[in-house]
Amino acid sequence: MPLLGALVPYLPTPRTIADDVAEDVLATLVERAVAGGASGVAVLGSTGGFAYLDREQRRRVARAAVEAAAGRVPVVVGVGELTTRDVLDLARDAEHAGADALLVPTMSYLPLTDDEVLELYRCVTNVVGIPVWAYHNPVATRYSFTVDALTHVARLPGVQGVKDRGTDRDAVHDRARQLHHHLPADVEIGFSGDALGVHGLLAGARTWHSGLAGVLPTRYAEVAAAAAAGDADRALALMAPLAPIGDLVASGGARVVHAVGEMLGLAVGPLPAPLRRPGPLVLTQIERALADLGDPA
Repeated sequence: MPLLGALVPYLPTPRTIADDVAEDVLATLVERAVAGGASGVAVLGSTGGFAYLDREQRRRVARAAVEAAAGRVPVVVGVGELTTRDVLDLARDAEHAGADALLVPTMSYLPLTDDEVLELYRCVTNVVGIPVWAYHNPVATRYSFTVDALTHVARLPGVQGVKDRGTDRDAVHDRARQLHHHLPADVEIGFSGDALGVHGLLAGARTWHSGLAGVLPTRYAEVAAAAAAGDADRALALMAPLAPIGDLVASGGARVVHAVGEMLGLAVGPLPAPLRRPGPLVLTQIERALADLGDPA
């Protein structure tokens, strides 16, 4: 049975001045995403700065997100860490907190081999009873899933979805075609990319995983709904004013999402050191792009 719908926003993790998790603000972000039309929410992905949080903080983020969602939409929790032992601890924590699914990236200091990646996912699926999503993020992890490697992972019992990516529109369409051909029919195919993910939906993928949607959920939900319905003209027209910010996120990552949240008046708090806000030029570009959106809610 399908779990995730057309749009899953990846929420930033709000922080207090004392560098702790602001659970009340996170609950507000969940509520905005649900009210804005998201079909699910995700925490502790790259946008959520999982690598800068300790295990207890991650446990609290997962619990706060689940409580705020209150069963209205599924909650996906990222469990990225360097060692399999730590990934399994985080996976158990997320399951205990009530997560509906786990997002497992291929984190490492030394780039992993295909066999090591397959064993990582096998270990996770052996210790939890909730669905697992494979996460392809070669920029952060230095591991690039081939279609063959992703197919082997997707055939593991317990793997229900993949979060893939492409470098441009044609690459997304080609990748989606290959995945539909090779992956088991019950494995949900999704694409990330704040500017490119819409092309995954237009190519027949089920889900768009977006970090920028974590602070602009309504706008992204409108695009996703049109794309999922196969209305390419409307989806691309709605996407056009969002694309400049999406392109900035492609180079600045969570820093840009955080800055957008600040400009929208969301109490996202400070970035974790050593991360810093984007420079004046990028901030000006964000301001202009938001102004072009009009009401960005």
